[in-house]
Amino acid sequence: MHKTSFGLVLLAAAALLPARTGAQGADWYTRDYRACAEKESTLETVECIDDLYGLWDDRLNAAYRQALDFLPAERGSALDAVQQRWLAYREASCRFYGSGHGALAQVEAAVCLYVLTRDRALELETLLER
Repeated sequence: MHKTSFGLVLLAAAALLPARTGAQGADWYTRDYRACAEKESTLETVECIDDLYGLWDDRLNAAYRQALDFLPAERGSALDAVQQRWLAYREASCRFYGSGHGALAQVEAAVCLYVLTRDRALELETLLER
């Protein structure tokens, strides 16, 4: 697929996912993400998005651990229950996006993991700011 048309496909894939904006100022189309759209192949694009996902997953896990330490035990237990449900939602949602056919499905699944994980990390970090 030509680089320019692939960038448009990547943009279209990301547009299918809900964008989160608000207090955190999160915008799914960040400079880092745009750099992934410049890659030459689907494989390189997915690897790039996977790298972003990994960074945000680390950040999410750190914020989650800090929140559990920060909150009283009862609220920590409630957060743990919510987090388990959120993980199940993320898995099911991204599996859905990845169940399509062709290169677009691979990109959609990677974008799904990246966007949902990034937004959840920001949400947990905001919880710590209170």
